[in-house]
Amino acid sequence: MSLKTTTSLVQNTTTRLSLTPELRQMMTLLTMPALELAQYLRTCAETNVLLEVLEPEIETDWDAEPESSPDSGSEPGPPAELSGEANFEPESADTSDGTVFEADEPSRPRSRTGEGFQADRTASRETLLDYLLWQLDLTPLTAREQSIALALVEGLDEDGYLTLSDTELLASVDPALAVTPEELQVVRHSIQQLDPVGVGARSLPECLFAQLIALPPDTPGCDLAKRWIREAPASLAHGTSEAQAARLGANLTDLQCAWALIRTLHPKPGSSYPHASETPAYVLPDLFVTQKKGRWIAQLETRYLPRLRLDPLYSAWVGGSRPTLNHPGLRTQLREARGIIKNLSLRNESLLRLAQAVVDHQAGYFTGGETCLRPLSLREMAGQLGLHESTVSRTVQGKYITTPRGTIPFRRLFSVSLETRTGTTTSAAAVRARLRAWITAEDPVHPLTDDTLAQRLTQEGIMIARRTVAKYREVLGFPPFRERAKPELATESKPPEETSPCS
Repeated sequence: MSLKTTTSLVQNTTTRLSLTPELRQMMTLLTMPALELAQYLRTCAETNVLLEVLEPEIETDWDAEPESSPDSGSEPGPPAELSGEANFEPESADTSDGTVFEADEPSRPRSRTGEGFQADRTASRETLLDYLLWQLDLTPLTAREQSIALALVEGLDEDGYLTLSDTELLASVDPALAVTPEELQVVRHSIQQLDPVGVGARSLPECLFAQLIALPPDTPGCDLAKRWIREAPASLAHGTSEAQAARLGANLTDLQCAWALIRTLHPKPGSSYPHASETPAYVLPDLFVTQKKGRWIAQLETRYLPRLRLDPLYSAWVGGSRPTLNHPGLRTQLREARGIIKNLSLRNESLLRLAQAVVDHQAGYFTGGETCLRPLSLREMAGQLGLHESTVSRTVQGKYITTPRGTIPFRRLFSVSLETRTGTTTSAAAVRARLRAWITAEDPVHPLTDDTLAQRLTQEGIMIARRTVAKYREVLGFPPFRERAKPELATESKPPEETSPCS
């Protein structure tokens, strides 16, 4: 009996995740508001000899008073007409003529103190708690679930982890609700799918697993990464090996793919958000809105942002006949410079696409104010644009938009829906605007109670509970009616202020 040994070539096709540095950079740029973006572009120019930064020519007036908006009592000026379309074309691969990355200059709303935007020195970057509360307000939860969710997000630490025990959390919820530990876990897992994904976890493996769940099911290496975290989380610190692949019943190539995916996850999802005690930062708008032929148009605000371009001298020489400039390091920097300019273009196109969709939906706000805001959720906008809900939330976060009614956070154009008696819906922002007008115009001797405010809304056909009115009143910064009462004043009740009609 003889044994024969044969050698053959076998071709295998494997799928491997490759999250390139360019893709990482694109995701980072998408989340950056204007101030952070300006600093990032300057840093890129400092570290890359082939990039040249051109500072804006218009100086920002830091000492002028902020522009008054129609909501504060001043009359809005006529909206400026759009004089040009933004042009954000990615720089081609062979660009070497020093073309500047910038946009055409459309006209913008003018302020009463002169042309240009006046920076807001009172606003600060929102904290993790503020960001999560905003998302919860747009999430379809019952009043019971909202109470549980509030206790959970208020119990997060600086990194986004939940350090309080179930007993401590249940004690912070209204005892009358009689919340069970099972209900607590259901809401906690829902919070983990908010942005940033993974908040509310109790451990690192749970945080990473929540981020994997949010990925598309066909993501390469996702199933194996989930099984690895679920079955052997302690071995993650040792990386990949043949022994670990054997323990998981996988080949080394697939394990390396899963490991590459795990390394893209964020172990501390809340660490990138400022603390409530941090010094307030200046806020500059990322977008502005103008009107053209009856339609409101969103445009990118670029007047105060530095502009990037390839240095015309270096970029023309790299790859040429001069050996001193034909260095591999310079070629790498040339690729990086072109990648930054291209990703900056893609970032602006994505932001502008989302902004225009939101502006089209909320066109009534720009003429009628908050009372004309329509319900709009992150999920609805994500479905319309074919994006993930957390991507829309991340793009909106920290961005500001200049409108004829003032400079506002971009997220203010999103609002949860409330049912009316006629079967239609209205936005929570419109309801809050009504409450603000009524409370501002109330008789200081006999202020309006929450019950009275709820009855007025019910008479207008808006189905709302008294506790919801109390919540909105607190959001607006008004104390309870007993604290607003001023018996020493004997003034007559003033009628509610009339709001502008929606159009």
